[in-house]
Amino acid sequence: MPAPTRYRSAAAVYDDGGAGITSAASSTAAVIAPPERRGRALAFVLGGLTLATALGLPVGTLIGRTDWHITLWAVAGIGLLAAVGIAVGLPRVMLPAAALSDRLRPLKQGRVLALLAVTSLAFLGVYTLYTYIAPALREATGGNESPLTLILLVWGVGTLAGNIIAGRLVDRHDSTRVLAGTLVLATLALALTPLATRALVPTLVWAAVWGVTGGVIVVPQQHRLIALSPAAAPVLLGLNASALYIGVALGGLAQEWFGLAPAELGPVAAGITALTLLWHLGTTRSPARLAPMMAASASADPEKSKA
Repeated sequence: MPAPTRYRSAAAVYDDGGAGITSAASSTAAVIAPPERRGRALAFVLGGLTLATALGLPVGTLIGRTDWHITLWAVAGIGLLAAVGIAVGLPRVMLPAAALSDRLRPLKQGRVLALLAVTSLAFLGVYTLYTYIAPALREATGGNESPLTLILLVWGVGTLAGNIIAGRLVDRHDSTRVLAGTLVLATLALALTPLATRALVPTLVWAAVWGVTGGVIVVPQQHRLIALSPAAAPVLLGLNASALYIGVALGGLAQEWFGLAPAELGPVAAGITALTLLWHLGTTRSPARLAPMMAASASADPEKSKA
């Protein structure tokens, strides 16, 4: 098998595993945590993912300067340690089993599709710019790797802070309003990209604000989906993870679609995020619950849902 094909195949397997881990971890957190702390539990899971990204990207870049194989071995070793930690420290939780037909059934519900579209559009807005962040910020970094690494680290720390803030906000306030406010702030930050990224210091402030908004998005979305049908949470969160990765993948094609220089993609991302806000506001007028068929199918075997 040619090397590029092997790399693409490995990346596909890695992405599938990442989506599965995100869904399983979030579902488990939702089951273990009491309802009044569900937002913080979901944020804690996503905080771990964000922290791994915030630290892993700059650390992996530094390690990769010597030998990129070491980076991959480090990922494998940390994954093994995580597996041992889960086996030893996590209580046994049996989530509801669902056949493929059960997993696809929510896609027949307009309400579910509308919420999943919010997730995809939101991350399309994020990754329309983030995918091309290095060339987009060339004016601020001067093309040097060290300032870029610092900006990415600040963005990652901001995202982690957003996760933590989101958990507390959705436990105390309406998740639809939390997400609406976040999308407004993200739209403003992205619209100001050409002005805010001309020098390193304002770019760091911009990266922190944008990172916070990116960190908030997933938690209220997960909270809303679980509220639709708690019994179907594993299926719904799995679909939400898939919707997230669809947005990420489509964002990677933004430059080809729009034919713009990377430095010009900030306002485009702002436009996509503003569209996401409008779509989100439209979903708040829809019915609040899933059709009974979905909830019934997900809880058909109650014994399998016991911890």
